[in-house]
Amino acid sequence: MIRLYTWTTPNGRKISIALEELGLPYEVRKVDLGKNEQLKPEFLALNPNHKIPVLDDDGLVIWESGAILLHLGEKHDPKGLILSKDPRKRMAAIQSAFFQAGGIGPNLGRLGAALRKEGEKNLEMIQVFSTEVARLLGVLDKILSDGRPYLAGDYSIGDIMHYPWLRAAYDLKLPDLMKQKNVVAWIERTAARPAVAKGMAVPA
Repeated sequence: MIRLYTWTTPNGRKISIALEELGLPYEVRKVDLGKNEQLKPEFLALNPNHKIPVLDDDGLVIWESGAILLHLGEKHDPKGLILSKDPRKRMAAIQSAFFQAGGIGPNLGRLGAALRKEGEKNLEMIQVFSTEVARLLGVLDKILSDGRPYLAGDYSIGDIMHYPWLRAAYDLKLPDLMKQKNVVAWIERTAARPAVAKGMAVPA
């Protein structure tokens, strides 16, 4: 039995997308961040860092979205649907996933937090994170400029890591994103995948 502890955030939706892509049955456990359910003792017993997502795969508990995706690719993906069995393609997928974990994820997250801050906003920090997000979007656009359909060539955990974060920016029509035509086309292409649409709707 696979049990997913999640909420309506980009990081949580990475895992539901992967599970849908792999066609795996799973049980959803909602962790309402608005009610601070991630701070309850029973959740902290799963993840002492009090973050979602958490995956319980038949007693093996994993946290950190990138680690969960690697686990799913290694254990539950015999056809290489999200993590290729070809060594070069596999490493390209992992590289793309790590790039998200150290780039778009934290910088878009910090930019969003700075923009949502109540009261007087720190304009210097907003400028710093905006500049870095714009740079990273340019890197992604350059990667896609050779005509590849997905970030590592084939669809992979690299796309799954990036998509929920960039979809949020796309829905807001973030100007720095909308200027990057290759990235916009990639978002729209990824959004058309049925499993992505299903995964983005979790938890209902």
